[in-house]
Amino acid sequence: MAAMDERVRRKENRMQPGEVDYCLEHYRENVARCDFLKTEIENLQRMIRELKSMEIENSISVTQKWTGMPHGSDVADPTGILAQRVADGDTPGYLREIENELAQKQAEYWGRSNMIAYVNAWRLVLGERERFVVKMQCLEGASWRTVTAGFQERFGDIYSTQGLRKIRQRAFGKIYEIAK
Repeated sequence: MAAMDERVRRKENRMQPGEVDYCLEHYRENVARCDFLKTEIENLQRMIRELKSMEIENSISVTQKWTGMPHGSDVADPTGILAQRVADGDTPGYLREIENELAQKQAEYWGRSNMIAYVNAWRLVLGERERFVVKMQCLEGASWRTVTAGFQERFGDIYSTQGLRKIRQRAFGKIYEIAK
């Protein structure tokens, strides 16, 4: 707790208004991309598990064949070889590429999901009218004409575009304060 207070006093890790605006502006895109990335990550994880399983199967299945014919003098220990490769962290190149792709997608998912979490947290501080205006105009990208009509329909109050812009500015003030 003391470390957090120290960071706050030094004003570290504070979001700038431009970063807040970016998070709000790209909210829908981030939600959609996170849904896509979640599916991609699950598929890549499944693929890696299957490929590792096949790699183990292929390594084990290369065992001595009993044909009655003489064989070489080398003693092969496929299980030992596999164990050594696993212990050394030896990963085939194709599997390493898939693991790198998985790591990139996980990093992107983490960054975008954090932005979504910020926006959801900021919305909690807003009143119902402010939340409606921010949601319609910023998060959904509706025109001011659409926001005005929706506001009147939802709340029964007639506001001009200028009045709704003032509500949005008040909401942004609260959001910027929370994001500090």
